[in-house]
Amino acid sequence: MAALVAEFFGIIGVDMIPPSNLAELIPYLLTVVVGVALISGVFGVIGKLAEVLLNFRRW
Repeated sequence: MAALVAEFFGIIGVDMIPPSNLAELIPYLLTVVVGVALISGVFGVIGKLAEVLLNFRRW
């Protein structure tokens, strides 16, 4: 699990060294929040596409 989290932070561009002051914390948190929002949006779109493809007989 730790490797997966490290890979996620590496993909979205967050350094694995935690911020040491508030000036570094705010951009760090914004990057994490935007990354999580983008990932959840992608999974939402994939879920909707899977729902449409699996429920095509209802039409």
